[in-house]
Amino acid sequence: MKWAFAIQRKIRLAIVLAITMLCVIFFSLIESYNVSSISKSFHSIYEDRLIPAVDLYAISWHIHTKRNKLVTFLFTDKINPNEISLALNSSNKKLDSLISKYENTHLVKAETNHLANLKKNIKTFERDELLLVNAASESKDFAKNLYLNTTVQLYDELDKDLIELTRVQSEIGKELLAESVKSQLSSDFISRLQIIIAIILGLIIMILILTDKQVVLKQEKFNLN
Repeated sequence: MKWAFAIQRKIRLAIVLAITMLCVIFFSLIESYNVSSISKSFHSIYEDRLIPAVDLYAISWHIHTKRNKLVTFLFTDKINPNEISLALNSSNKKLDSLISKYENTHLVKAETNHLANLKKNIKTFERDELLLVNAASESKDFAKNLYLNTTVQLYDELDKDLIELTRVQSEIGKELLAESVKSQLSSDFISRLQIIIAIILGLIIMILILTDKQVVLKQEKFNLN
């Protein structure tokens, strides 16, 4: 009979330990998923949102720098045709590099559309610049009128594209941050749940051990009688 009670006790303890192991494995998998999700979110915030946001600022800076130099060339005599051509070509190369870098990041559909518009307007802007420089060599007054009537409107379109891209960056960044916070809260909940389950299982094991001891003692007394 002692062997029967001992076997029953071991079976119950084995079941409790098996349940404990399954719970630990299950919660470990969930925890691993949450950690991976948080890591991906922060990586995406840095690689696909923060760095591109800096690049957008650089793109905007180059566009406005070109505009200022073009205005200086057209409305003053501080820059000659050769200097403005060199300055515009240098800025255009930097813009092409920044746009190409931006395209290699993860883009949502709205970003893809706004970026396509920005690229199209930048190319139109570059053609207008070349036209203005060439026109200024013949007549600066004609080039000034052309600038005021057409190029100024194109600047407004470029600004709209940049504003929309910045807005999308901000919205997606907030969504990624919300996902990270959600995963963090889930991890905290699972950690607390693991502690609670560990305490409950520990109490169950103690109860089983104490109960089995009482049964064994009663059996021994019964055998003595």
